Amino acid sequence: MVELGVRVEFYEQVIEGEPSKGYLGALERLDGYRAAVVPAVGERLMMASLRVADRESAVLLPGPEQLPVRYVEHHLVPERDGKVPSWWDSYDEPSATIVLHASLGSSRGGELLRRMVRQFVADGWECYGPEGSELREYALDVWVRE
Repeated sequence: MVELGVRVEFYEQVIEGEPSKGYLGALERLDGYRAAVVPAVGERLMMASLRVADRESAVLLPGPEQLPVRYVEHHLVPERDGKVPSWWDSYDEPSATIVLHASLGSSRGGELLRRMVRQFVADGWECYGPEGSELREYALDVWVRE
């Protein structure tokens, strides 16, 4: 099994095969997922596998049931003479983060998005976005309440 990180970047417009437009923010978790292999760019990830709550109360990510992997970021670990160097202050094992794009558009958001962000942040995801973005405001709201 491979340990994976996942970052879901939200945009106003996402069209497969074209650059996404209007960055709104992201949810990211660098650990907590296992896979048989690291998915390649273009392979599809079932959105239900990112569910962070039970079926009845989960607010799923917006969009289709499957999203294509847009990027794969590999986090390598240097090795010298069969060992990780003492100066290496990161993880001892290599990892990968897959990046997905989801569309929020201008009509989505509000209370459902707020509940989704709360749910993901409670499960250990980081949430961030540009100054004044709805995602950032919702994440700050969750952190203030905790």
